[in-house]
Amino acid sequence: MNPQPESNPEVTTFACDLCDSVTVRELYTAKDRLRNTDLLFSIAECVGCGVLRTLPEMNDGELARYYPDDYWGGAAVPSQKWIASSQSEKIKFLSCCGLSGGSILDVGCGSGFFLQALSPARWERFGVETGEAAAKAAERAVGSGHVFAGTLTQSAWADSTFDVVTFWSALEHTNEPRANFREAKRIIKHGGSLIVQVPNAASYQARFFGGDWFALDAPRHRYHFTLSLLDRLLSEVGFEVYRVTYFSKAHNSHALRQSLKSKLLSRESKAFNRALFYLSIPLIKPCDLLMSALDEGATLTVAARAV
Repeated sequence: MNPQPESNPEVTTFACDLCDSVTVRELYTAKDRLRNTDLLFSIAECVGCGVLRTLPEMNDGELARYYPDDYWGGAAVPSQKWIASSQSEKIKFLSCCGLSGGSILDVGCGSGFFLQALSPARWERFGVETGEAAAKAAERAVGSGHVFAGTLTQSAWADSTFDVVTFWSALEHTNEPRANFREAKRIIKHGGSLIVQVPNAASYQARFFGGDWFALDAPRHRYHFTLSLLDRLLSEVGFEVYRVTYFSKAHNSHALRQSLKSKLLSRESKAFNRALFYLSIPLIKPCDLLMSALDEGATLTVAARAV
């Protein structure tokens, strides 16, 4: 991490998608955890609304080179048992929201594991995926014509088509979160639900680790949300939040472990740091469970109703 709390405001080429401000202040820098490059990326705070952005700005084509082929799912076809287990947390969240069937669109569906975990007897399943190979794999799994290869704003589904639209760890990857929410509002039926899961930029992990936080995933994550900013954006587009959780068995403790590993086990790490990391491992899950219970969890999952 390279903190720069006193850095001067800078002007960006493209305005913030949340508030249209072009002024940011760099907070710290972050490396690509996948080691596609040795470049440092800036995590900057929008002076207008406070959302964190990853800079420099990149278009979709420029960002594509930072995604390995297996980022959204590998070529191997997993067992249905593995799919059910890996997606159980998402299915449980739907159930807690009272969502048990209907037409559903998963934005950024990857190879379609979430869609495959849904009962085809209860759900009419559709997906949107920018990765060509992943989109083909998802379509093979859920049916021809059910997965659009491209972005949500390009997909052009008819008005009021879906009962539910989901963004599982997808919204943070786009340069246009507002446009995506507007499109979601158009294609969701009145009273339908939007489910959004993003890393929690207000979490204890984000504050403690800064540029070493695993869930920053620079440069692939373009916007970094807190609940207040996400709630504001949803409200402006026409949604009303009705359920929030900061708990994620799949993401939170994993992010904590990887963040500690990055911070303590660098090339220059000393024996003390290595010992500290291995001694901390048994404490990772209990610590994260406590912080998640205090609404400090590293993952923010929100359900909002189209009003």
